[in-house]
Amino acid sequence: MKKRDKKKRKSRLSPLAKIAIALAIAGACAGLSLTSIFNVEKYEVEGNSYYTDDEILVMGNCKTGGNMFWDVDTGDIKKRLSKDSYMAKVKVKRIIPNTIRIQLTERKQYAAVVYGDHYVVIDDENIVLRKTDVAPKVPVLQGITINKMDVGAAIEIDEKVKFQQMTEFLQVMEDNDMYYTRLVVEKAQIKAYVLDNLVCVGSAEDLMESMKKGELQKVIKGLFDLKIERGTVKVSGGDYISFSPEIV
Repeated sequence: MKKRDKKKRKSRLSPLAKIAIALAIAGACAGLSLTSIFNVEKYEVEGNSYYTDDEILVMGNCKTGGNMFWDVDTGDIKKRLSKDSYMAKVKVKRIIPNTIRIQLTERKQYAAVVYGDHYVVIDDENIVLRKTDVAPKVPVLQGITINKMDVGAAIEIDEKVKFQQMTEFLQVMEDNDMYYTRLVVEKAQIKAYVLDNLVCVGSAEDLMESMKKGELQKVIKGLFDLKIERGTVKVSGGDYISFSPEIV
């Protein structure tokens, strides 16, 4: 038993020897990390739809050729991209041996609120994405007053109840496969434009009820089948729907 104990003691490394080995391994790894094997050859961009891959790389100041460990600051790339209002989440990863992967979760354009001759584009959480003087391809909201519209922050509307009603209306549209180019709030009713000259009129509650039942969709499809693209569809009580070639 004593001989075995002696062998075990002899086989144990001293603390200094362990430190020396660890330093040697670290030095070898550091030296290897400096080699051209780990030079960045490409960037992979995932999850983007509003911006192109090239636009993302420019925004993130992404460059190839440098060492992925020593020359590429993934934190800086993330910080630069996260400043943009369209970015909900940004992840930047090193993929050995020569790739940087950028994974994005973008905020989606949901609606636009009219502000004079301009449009304030928002997402489904009412975050302001941008301001533009060109009508975006999302439902346009009219008849409400903007109080605050800082890009990257939630829009603030004076008529809070009306705005809440309109956001609920947008959700019912989405859930029931219905699309309006423009929503106009006028007193107790909403004018929901299917086309520039084809409008559905009624209270928000009646229009939403009719969409949920699928009745309004049937009427609009029937008009399109007859190649009618002008007139007013009036909804009352959710069940009563009438049509007039006149535009109100």
